[in-house]
Amino acid sequence: MASSTATALMTAAARRLTSRPTASSMVLREVSGSHKLTIDGCRPSRKLRKGGWWWWSSKPFTVGGYSWRIRYYPHGQGHVDNDGRHVALYLELNPTDDAINEANCDVEFKLTLLNQSGRPVPEFSRGTVRPFIQQSRCHGFRDFVTWKDLEELGCLKDDRFSVRCDITVTADVADLGGAGAGAYDDDGGAAAPASAGDVARARVAMRSPGLQAELLAAASNSKKSNAAADRRRRIQIKDMEPKVFEAVLQHMYTNALPEKMDDGEDAMAMVQGLLAAADRFKVDGLKLACEETLSRRIDVSTAAGIQAVAEQHGCGALKAACVEFLMARPENLKAVVETEGYVKAKATIHPLVMDLAFKQYVAGLKMSVNSQVQMLLIKYLHQHNEPHVFLP
Repeated sequence: MASSTATALMTAAARRLTSRPTASSMVLREVSGSHKLTIDGCRPSRKLRKGGWWWWSSKPFTVGGYSWRIRYYPHGQGHVDNDGRHVALYLELNPTDDAINEANCDVEFKLTLLNQSGRPVPEFSRGTVRPFIQQSRCHGFRDFVTWKDLEELGCLKDDRFSVRCDITVTADVADLGGAGAGAYDDDGGAAAPASAGDVARARVAMRSPGLQAELLAAASNSKKSNAAADRRRRIQIKDMEPKVFEAVLQHMYTNALPEKMDDGEDAMAMVQGLLAAADRFKVDGLKLACEETLSRRIDVSTAAGIQAVAEQHGCGALKAACVEFLMARPENLKAVVETEGYVKAKATIHPLVMDLAFKQYVAGLKMSVNSQVQMLLIKYLHQHNEPHVFLP
């Protein structure tokens, strides 16, 4: 009797254990991302026989949890352009990736030609919405731009040109990055879900390689110090305003940017702070957006500061935009070196400004400078160590 009672109790307990409720969530958001592709070596690629069946694929990149490639056709695509006048560009869902669910898979994407300063060329920006499914994994534009237009616009330089691809796809952000639904263990691998905080940390880390590295470094330090009590690591974000870090997190989750990024000095400081954070955490989409915003703000009063920021964070397109402004008119450079911004940024941008001043001086002489004369001028330049010497 006692034995049967115990068995019944154990059976009831087992039923209670196996019938505990479970919970899950789908966090559906429109996820956007950008990828810049530079096609270098256009001349060799055009030597292949004409016909729209030759293409090269870019290295894969990830947006919305899916892997993508850009196809480049140097002679157009298909039979539309047998004389090879056009460049065709297509977006392809990486063949190694699973096809997107057809019912929710309409993907919005846009391909945009960039000039030598990295700025979009509006007349060659084409977008569409297409389903990427098993039977149709590649969509794009068979007559995106002509080689003649590339040359006349100055976008084809040193046998290369660049385009940007913007993609928006609806995705479950709780699953982004594969391990996004779980936490990281102390060796950087995926572990079982522990809490909402673990999920958030893992998801953000997967969206930001830089932040992921800091999280893993914190885990390593915690392991060395035997701080087993705090398995859910904490990192301290230094040298960054809270509102800037909050904006970075918001972008990681929603791809949204702060409002009014183009208005006022406070907005200017915010964008520069965001650029520094995006560079630190390797959030490429945010960094690109900040570069574009700053490029629109270049004038006499801001050029020196923006150039210094571009030098510090390796923003090639932004540096090119600053140089373009400084050299657009002779009076621009002269006015910039007289600003307070130049005094503050002199240590960073002085070599560049001196070089541009020298070039303007030579252009003003309207002469061809041989190596001997050039050396004498450079020596004189360094003796004075001020661009004013060469500016009219």
